[in-house]
Amino acid sequence: MTISEDTIKNAVLRYHREYDRYLKLSARVAEICRFEIVEGNAIRAQVTFRAKSPKSLEGKLRRFAASGKRDLPTVQSVFDAVRDLAAVRIATYEQRHEDQVVQLVCNRFVDLKGAKPQSERKDKNAADNNNFYRATHIEAFLPEADVIGTYANVSDVPCEIQVCSMMAHVWNEIEHDLGYKPLTGSLSEQERSLLVSLGFAVRQGDITIGNLFAETERRQREHGGVFTDVYDFVARVRGWFPDIDFGRNAGPLYEALQPVRLVSPESIRKLIAASEPMTATAQSALDEFSAKLAAKGDARFALDRNSSDLLLVLLLPKVAAYIVSSSGEAVSDGVARLRWFAARFQELSKVESGGLS
Repeated sequence: MTISEDTIKNAVLRYHREYDRYLKLSARVAEICRFEIVEGNAIRAQVTFRAKSPKSLEGKLRRFAASGKRDLPTVQSVFDAVRDLAAVRIATYEQRHEDQVVQLVCNRFVDLKGAKPQSERKDKNAADNNNFYRATHIEAFLPEADVIGTYANVSDVPCEIQVCSMMAHVWNEIEHDLGYKPLTGSLSEQERSLLVSLGFAVRQGDITIGNLFAETERRQREHGGVFTDVYDFVARVRGWFPDIDFGRNAGPLYEALQPVRLVSPESIRKLIAASEPMTATAQSALDEFSAKLAAKGDARFALDRNSSDLLLVLLLPKVAAYIVSSSGEAVSDGVARLRWFAARFQELSKVESGGLS
């Protein structure tokens, strides 16, 4: 036996003692993914998390023991091998957002050595026409800046982040529950055939959902009046900045513009002197502002030329003071970032006008 009964028992006992750490970590990673990555970039997705139950861990170890394929002689070797005790899943509504989410996740978290984590894309249909599993896996750790206070004891704990489309998630979960750990023996040929049919259906579903939201954006662009939500904001303003990932950082910008009453394309356009398309003008303004921040030694945040920061820099001459003063008691990290830029813009403007020495 490659894993003894005593090792299984002691590993599960240790996990019982440490379970709260894994639950706390998965909840925190999910919170970052939900607010900073998904909502912060106006991506339609669902974020879920879990810490594997002690019973589930025991079942997994017993399957290892039965298969004889894993050599886990000690309790520590179990924890070194089982890396998904804390897990987060990001299921995007549209398949096209999967790669973007993976990039954002890798930029936000670190690996065990503090470097950018690697992602592993799994699309098993490429090698097996009957297997439609598709997801990207990332082993992530909290960066040093996040492992403070109550999170100080999870610096060495990995969290597996899975990214897939919502339709892919349907197939992945059903196949996992039926095929990976069947309760009543191997799957029948009819079950396997139905799983394949479901696989084709979910792949077609990804295409249909993409077409649906493309049509939704087309309708929103033609719609007048105030923005209904951040997705409407992105759909109706995106065209001003061709070839730019305008959804990036759009969540906090949309949130910050609400108290300023910039709630429609018309209200925003009145304040901007640039003509459409605005990309070149905005990038020039962004580069100028970035150079001034660098010269002053202000490097807490960086402006992104491939994001809605382009609209931000065009609006700052008119609304910086309002963004700084419209301070609620609780704001997201993204809005705090925008207020920092607005405050720096005000300071630089005063210096240039001779208001400060």
